[in-house]
Amino acid sequence: MKYLFKTLGYYAIFLILIIFICSLLNLIEVNSTITNLVLFIFNLMAFFIFGFKNGKKAVSKGYIAGLKMSGLFILVLIVINLFTAKNFFNVTTIIYYILLILAGTFGGMMGINKKEETK
Repeated sequence: MKYLFKTLGYYAIFLILIIFICSLLNLIEVNSTITNLVLFIFNLMAFFIFGFKNGKKAVSKGYIAGLKMSGLFILVLIVINLFTAKNFFNVTTIIYYILLILAGTFGGMMGINKKEETK
């Protein structure tokens, strides 16, 4: 559990950096679709990487470790979305969250498999 909160801190720092980069892209008038795509890709990569690291530390069932980590991160994103979004629940945000959870779960599965290969 201690590791999850440490990972949550790393994710918060990563999220702040990505938001800063996307804000700079908006400042130089890059299309908002491109900015949203950059944010989505970096978020997917973050979920996968953190799921992978969490899966490597898991004793068994890496998908559960990735799912726990993804659930915690999604909770953070939902809280942020509560305060910033006008329409909170729509189909696109739910699909977005599902894709992020799948990326974290897949990362956890890959991490536990990589752990077993190195033994």
